[in-house]
Amino acid sequence: MSGANLKKSNESCTPLRFSIETTERFLKIPMTVDEKGIIYNKNVRKRSRLKGKHAPQTTVKPELTRNKLMPCIRWNCIRIKSGTLTEFEKGTGVGNKYGDGIRIKSVTGIGTKSENGIASFDTKYDIRIHGSISKLAVLRALAIWMFLKIAFLVIWLIDYLNKAHCASSLLIDSAASNETHQKEDCVLKLSAKYFVDKRALRGSIVIVNINSHASITHEFLLRVINNGMKYSVMVKDSIYPHANASHFPEKAKNYMLILQKKLELNRNIEQLNKLPTWNPRAKAIVYYEVSQGEVGSEIATEFINELRKHKLLKVIVLIYSIDNGEVTSYTWRPYSDTNCGGKCHTVYILDRCRENNLIQYEKQTEIVTFDMKLCPLLVFAVVSEPYVMPPTSKLNSSLDKDVFNFDVGAEINLVKIITQFMNMSLVVRTSPEPEQWGTITPHGDASGAFALLKNDSVDLVIGNIEATKTIRFWFDPTVSYTQDEMTWCVPKAGPASTWDNFVAIFQWPIWTVTFVTFICKGLLFHYFVYIENKNLERQVTKWPTNTFLMTVSMLLGWGAAFNPKSVTFRLLIITWLLFSLNLGISYVSSLRSFLMHPRFVKQIGTEAELIESKISFGGREIYKNHFLNNDDVTSSYIYENYNSTTFIEGIKRAALTRNMAVVASRRQALYQDQVLGKGVKLLYCFPESDNLYKYGVVLLARKWHPMVENFNRIIRSMSENGLIIKWTEELVTTSRVRAERSSVEPLGMRHLLGAFMLTGFLHGISVIIFLVEIVWKAIQIRRCEKFVTLNPRL
Repeated sequence: MSGANLKKSNESCTPLRFSIETTERFLKIPMTVDEKGIIYNKNVRKRSRLKGKHAPQTTVKPELTRNKLMPCIRWNCIRIKSGTLTEFEKGTGVGNKYGDGIRIKSVTGIGTKSENGIASFDTKYDIRIHGSISKLAVLRALAIWMFLKIAFLVIWLIDYLNKAHCASSLLIDSAASNETHQKEDCVLKLSAKYFVDKRALRGSIVIVNINSHASITHEFLLRVINNGMKYSVMVKDSIYPHANASHFPEKAKNYMLILQKKLELNRNIEQLNKLPTWNPRAKAIVYYEVSQGEVGSEIATEFINELRKHKLLKVIVLIYSIDNGEVTSYTWRPYSDTNCGGKCHTVYILDRCRENNLIQYEKQTEIVTFDMKLCPLLVFAVVSEPYVMPPTSKLNSSLDKDVFNFDVGAEINLVKIITQFMNMSLVVRTSPEPEQWGTITPHGDASGAFALLKNDSVDLVIGNIEATKTIRFWFDPTVSYTQDEMTWCVPKAGPASTWDNFVAIFQWPIWTVTFVTFICKGLLFHYFVYIENKNLERQVTKWPTNTFLMTVSMLLGWGAAFNPKSVTFRLLIITWLLFSLNLGISYVSSLRSFLMHPRFVKQIGTEAELIESKISFGGREIYKNHFLNNDDVTSSYIYENYNSTTFIEGIKRAALTRNMAVVASRRQALYQDQVLGKGVKLLYCFPESDNLYKYGVVLLARKWHPMVENFNRIIRSMSENGLIIKWTEELVTTSRVRAERSSVEPLGMRHLLGAFMLTGFLHGISVIIFLVEIVWKAIQIRRCEKFVTLNPRL
């Protein structure tokens, strides 16, 4: 055995001898309770007396015999001497044949009481005690003394056996030692060959799981692995529960399981998958020594199937045969012509190693390749236009009854490209009920598509999936292939009332000034007409009706007849003509602009305006928690009054019935707006600055799916080439053109309603004035006839 191993074996024998030496040393230095003690050196004829905290004083005693010991118990001391009898009396001084004794306060002994006060319990030691000691106390002291002697004997025996065991372990024959070293070298070579080698920053952790009661051979193997690898090695023992390690975020890249018994494998994996370093995509190497009657290939198949239950597919089993001293490495192909990730039935040999000679039989292939031998890719599609369009037909499949054929949709095109790249067959399932995303709680309670994915019934779920924190914990989303926005979509503001279009052209102050000016000009014109006609002795009415009509005619650009005589009257007419011309041009141009760009009522554009409008609001249930996480008053009010509904129902209520605001994906909402409105915008979605949040759209795979890395490579390639954006834009553009073609309609009455209303209003006023004039004329004629009747002479 090497010098390092000899040193380690000697170190393993040290603790017991140290404990014995410490005990003996303690007995050599007895102390009294009153801080007085006597130290007798066995090999030197001198003594040191200690008084409390004073420095020790040394006095040479040449006549003092060897091997004298003064143990002190409580306040009383005895002297034990070999081969002599010494009497002690109570007092301050004692004399005997050896000279002066030691000054003590009182003396009591250990032993049985007799008539002469002396008791002896050992042929080697005689003890003189005071005669006043009770027999019960002596018996107790004697029992304690005998117990200590027996304890010393047991400790000595244990120490002897430990030395014998250490000596036997150091005498391992050289043949067994060479065999062990050869086995260790083979395991180290195979591990270094097949372990995943990554940089330190990316993580190259090797977790070695070994039993704490492992054999010496397994312990040596662990030492060799720890010293020979360039990775970070972490050792775990499945017998004892592991402490909380949530502070360690790095994932393991390799596992090594050193087994003594086959049943240890399940227990080791149960411990490892509870650690934060758990990574089923890591490579696992299992080491096991087969016993007589066990077949290596059958043991390897059993181990691979056990690890497959925990989603570990990259497994290599190292089998050591004691009969021929050979280490054989076995592995399997989970995806082949006869297997698509099912149980392992056959294994193949990678290498054999014997006497430090490594022979490769077959090269290990990748577990997941881009040739999956037409293995099925099970996808559950949730219809969410334009990402996943409705299916075109139902298929008869032996895998499931709800398999459909999907032709259109950005995500449908994406999964078709994935299956073509990886040589897989696509199987798309869906539910007849709309929007079967389902829910997933932080505790793992799932429903709908999430339940199918959690139970490993499907491989992927597609349909505008947002990767939340809970979803990332329970599933493995792919990389984001596009971005979408979550925002508020409300009913678009409707057109304003058409009856007031001719009034709304100008603001009310302009109309007020125009009306006051019209009245003043009409009165001035009537005054000048009345004065000029009166001076000419012409008949003229006192009522300004005619002048008001002439003033309105000039204002509207119609003809008017005046016969002004004075310069002032003419200047007034010219100023009114200029004012009427300017006002008429402004009115006509504004009226044309109003007809080309219809007016609308005020649009809801913020959450505050949404609350003030008193309409209901809501959306899918999963969006409700967004308002719970915000602390502002508006979000709290929205959370308390949030109405949970499906996406399509909320969109229809907002676009058609116009009585709801809905939280929705911007891309989905705009697509449904084009479909429902047939080219006419029915929804108004808040601008980007007022978005609730942005999110990445992903494909959702089941937890620890082995093909996620290949999916991500293909998705990145498609995104970089711009194919996904092209698919989405084509769907939106096609829908817009189709909607615009179906939205063309002829010019109708409602488009010119304002002009017809203005014409009818003016004609109505003319008819009313005409009737008033007829009635007034008839009244005047009747008055004249009555006047003539009463005054016939006139």
